[in-house]
Amino acid sequence: MTKNVRRFVGAVRELSQRGPGLEGMGLLGGEPGEGKTTTLAYVSNLVNGVYVRANACWTVTAMLAEISHELGLPRQRFKHPMINGIIGAMLMDPRPIFVDEADYLLRSTDMLDTLRDIYDMVPGACVILVGMEELAAKVRANGRFARRVTQWVEFSGLDVADAVTLASTVCEIPVGRDLVEHLHKETRGNVGRMVVGLTRIESLGRSQGLEAVDLAAWGDRQLFFDQQAGRRKNGGR
Repeated sequence: MTKNVRRFVGAVRELSQRGPGLEGMGLLGGEPGEGKTTTLAYVSNLVNGVYVRANACWTVTAMLAEISHELGLPRQRFKHPMINGIIGAMLMDPRPIFVDEADYLLRSTDMLDTLRDIYDMVPGACVILVGMEELAAKVRANGRFARRVTQWVEFSGLDVADAVTLASTVCEIPVGRDLVEHLHKETRGNVGRMVVGLTRIESLGRSQGLEAVDLAAWGDRQLFFDQQAGRRKNGGR
């Protein structure tokens, strides 16, 4: 439960509990490896959301089929019955819709407009788009969509306190504060690289039967694949 996660949970709750007449679209952006998808899976389960992941092959039909599937609706061949089924299901139970990798979605005005149609037809609906750091700028270019956005969160690198929290969550073997700080510095707070490093640290602790792993025990071993060689004495071992 890092600061990034707490901010996103708060934003989703604000959208879900908003008053009448207030818009309910949100954005989550950030660089790769900042923990967006993991956070999204957690929050979607927390609020019983509808989670779909866009991809490069998505069309309006594919998007509607994915949302329909997540809502437990029967398979349909055509867009019109699919969108009607989605709206009907959402009217009975207006669950938040989370779209991961939404940068793909923004390539098509038709997909964006279809998602907006679903949102507009369901009072109290929430739609949250998740993507790269350029997501907000791309959404701003679509005024009809942008004006509906009332919550936006940008994930940034973890601070040292978050890194300590992450280490205690990911590793069953305690990791020394000096090693956590070293890992944080090398990864620049990137969650994805930190998890790789923590996995390697835990593996070392298990293989050597250590009760804890500190910086002295770790030495100059490589923490993650693209760690800069100049920062280590002898490379990975």
